[in-house]
Amino acid sequence: MSELLASVPILASLLDELPLGVVVLNAEGRVIAYNRYEEVLACRKRETVLGKKFFSEVAPCLNVKYLGLDFEKRIHQGPIHVETEFEFALPFLTQPRDVYLRMVSFNSDGNPYACLLVEDVSARRAVERMKVALQDLLVHDLKNPLAVTLSSLRLLKSLPTVDRDREAVELANSAVDAGQRLQRMVVNLLDITRLETAAFPLERVPTDLRWVVEESVQAAQALARMQEVHLESELPYRPLMADADPEVMRRALDNLIENALRYTPPGKGTVVRGEESEDRIVLEVEDQGPGIPEELRERVFEKHVQIDEGDGSLRSQLNRGLGLTFVRLVARAHGGDARVECPSRGGSIFRLEIPKAGR
Repeated sequence: MSELLASVPILASLLDELPLGVVVLNAEGRVIAYNRYEEVLACRKRETVLGKKFFSEVAPCLNVKYLGLDFEKRIHQGPIHVETEFEFALPFLTQPRDVYLRMVSFNSDGNPYACLLVEDVSARRAVERMKVALQDLLVHDLKNPLAVTLSSLRLLKSLPTVDRDREAVELANSAVDAGQRLQRMVVNLLDITRLETAAFPLERVPTDLRWVVEESVQAAQALARMQEVHLESELPYRPLMADADPEVMRRALDNLIENALRYTPPGKGTVVRGEESEDRIVLEVEDQGPGIPEELRERVFEKHVQIDEGDGSLRSQLNRGLGLTFVRLVARAHGGDARVECPSRGGSIFRLEIPKAGR
């Protein structure tokens, strides 16, 4: 392989033009190719590494050591495909570099080789960290004035002069409802980051999810009346027991119900159901909205996804926001998942599934 690279200059030139680091190893783990991008990234000239054992002599750091063990174990046994991301420090740099590395194996003339593909993602990760820091700061600064606003509105509702005025009470209820939705959005924004980084502590206890459904449906009745949508629940008589965090599950279900009410036309209905299978508890929310194109049904669980109505325009009222992202992360944190189906009769059915108690 090294002879081939040396004898065909175009191959070496091609490797040097690639926008990522390339290191080719023989079966002994010795470097036989090392492109220009990797020279710059690792600050090592190829002349100093060619022929050396990569995992012990060129990059003997702890992160790479585990790749070396995988290489030694599998290079003669079958295909290798490993993807990992880590940071490494260089003594003359103030900040460590973040790299995304893939190791794949291949055969040439009956001999096994491995190729390391190394991408510098430091700038991307730095931007992501700044976004998270800004997001946390904004959430923290928004939570307190929101809490004060909601407390003031609730106090306003209780005043005798307001309580006797039906229109004033309705306006105050609408303001409280809008404030609570905004509060959920702010908290979701913070908790999505925590769920993505496994830093969200679930307080799992044996929970009958029927009560979670009933509480969530009851709390959403005011919004349903405002939307002129009929909201009901269909639950079995037997308990729907799961080892779950009831407060977090309630918030996830609140998001599903609010999403359904937003897209159900006035005069139509939204149904919340609970059922159990052999090993799972399934909570589902069915709306009578426009449905979701099949190719977008996974994407609606991503952050800030909008649905194209079909005429080429993206309309704000179809923005699915962060609520569904939170739902899927909560389901997966409980060992389950969330998905959506759109039956031929119309509408959407969102399902949140988690393991039954003891599973």
